[in-house]
Amino acid sequence: MSTNLKQLIALLVTVFALGLLYTSAYLPYAKSSLYIAAMQGAGGATTLEDFLKPYDTAFNFWSPVGQPEMIRFFANNVLSFLTDQKQSLPEPIATALVNYTVDRIDADTLGNKGLNYTQLVLLEASILSSYGEKYNKPDALQKAENLYKEGENLSPRRPQFLYGLFSLYAYENKPNEAKPIGEEILKYWPQDTTVSNALANLK
Repeated sequence: MSTNLKQLIALLVTVFALGLLYTSAYLPYAKSSLYIAAMQGAGGATTLEDFLKPYDTAFNFWSPVGQPEMIRFFANNVLSFLTDQKQSLPEPIATALVNYTVDRIDADTLGNKGLNYTQLVLLEASILSSYGEKYNKPDALQKAENLYKEGENLSPRRPQFLYGLFSLYAYENKPNEAKPIGEEILKYWPQDTTVSNALANLK
C-alpha cells in the first residue's frame, strides 16, 4: 500500500470520526442546552409568544436524538398547567398553548409504532381531555376520545388508555360507554375500588 493511499485512508477515517462525534455528541448536547435555556428563561416571559420562542428554537434545532423525549417533557409540563387545581390559565392562553403542543406532537411523532408514539398519543389525549373538561370544549373531548381508542388498539393492556376513556365517559355522563370500559379495567385490576365505586354510581 502506497504512502499516499495510507494518508488518504487515515484522512477519511478522521473525517468520519469527527462527523460521528458531531452528530452523536455535539448536536444532542446543543439541542438539550437550548431546551434548558428555554426552561430557565420561562419565568421571565411576559407574553405567550415570549414564552414559546425559546422552545421553538430548541425544537427546530436538528439532532439525531432527543426530539421525542423533549416533546414529551414539554407536553407533560403543559398537562401539569392544565390539571393544576390551585390556579387556571386564562382560556385564550390555555387554548393557544394546547394548540401549540398538539401541533408539536402531531408534527414529530415517529410513524405509528413503538413506545415513543404510544407515549405521545397518551399525552395528547390527556392534554385534550383535561383542556376539554376544564374549559368545556366538546371538540377537544372528541379528539381525546379518538386518541384514547387509538392508544387502546396499539396497547390493549396499557391501563392509562382504559382509565382515560373511562374517566372521559364518566365526565360526559355516558354510562353505556363507560360501563364496558370500567368492567374491562376491573377484569385486569379487580382491586381498584375507585373504578368499582364509580361503576356502581353510573346512571
